[in-house]
Amino acid sequence: MGFRRASILVILAMCSIGAQAVPAHADGGGPVPVSRDDYSPYAPSGFFVFDWSGFYGGAHLGAAYAQADSTEVLFPDNPVLTQFITFEQSETSVTGGIQAGWQRQWGKLVGGFEAGLTLVRFDSTTSAEQDSGFISDLVAGLSRSVEASDIFTFTGRLGYADGRWLAYIKGGVASGQIDVTYRDAVNSTATTSSEREIGWTAGVGIDYALSHNLFLGFEYNFMHFRSDVAPPPIPGAQFGDIDVDIQNVVVRLNYRFGGCCGRP
Repeated sequence: MGFRRASILVILAMCSIGAQAVPAHADGGGPVPVSRDDYSPYAPSGFFVFDWSGFYGGAHLGAAYAQADSTEVLFPDNPVLTQFITFEQSETSVTGGIQAGWQRQWGKLVGGFEAGLTLVRFDSTTSAEQDSGFISDLVAGLSRSVEASDIFTFTGRLGYADGRWLAYIKGGVASGQIDVTYRDAVNSTATTSSEREIGWTAGVGIDYALSHNLFLGFEYNFMHFRSDVAPPPIPGAQFGDIDVDIQNVVVRLNYRFGGCCGRP
């Protein structure tokens, strides 16, 4: 009797173990779906091997600091009469614009190119200031106005990707509308230059992928232009080129076109 009771208990235990090993089924007879929370936390996620390749476009908004400097020399060939005159202008303004580009990822290295338009308004007027000595009557009424706007850029990009993050450097060509006007109040004369000057730009930035197609980023850019306009003729004066430097810090939002996704 004891042997039969023990046999029955062993059979019941084996049936219980077998029932636990059989996957649960829904009422329709199919397997019950397993919640994502039941997966191992160490299982790799495709998002963390995100691929940054593709075409993208977006907009940026930020602040710009612009500065225009030049040094003029009165009587450069006479050590006794030589005077240095400087024009220094600076201004801070809100800036914004659009950009579009293409990039490709190889491992953790990302390279590509980008074209952009930055709308900045730098409009400043100043009078001549002397570095040392007296201000000559020749430039007593001389003033200068400088305006910079509508900057186009075309740059190459090289970056390092780590999951959702992409840090990069960039550099290339910049084209800006630079308007310069010299006015001589004493003689009631003026000279004006309104040209689209070609300069250069360089910058650094970092992007964060909010989703497979949406990127939020921060970027710093330095842009340099030069204008060679001269003021009305002043006897014995040697005028240098005008250097226009713009530093731009912006927040960027880009959308990548196409359904490109991370590699699992």
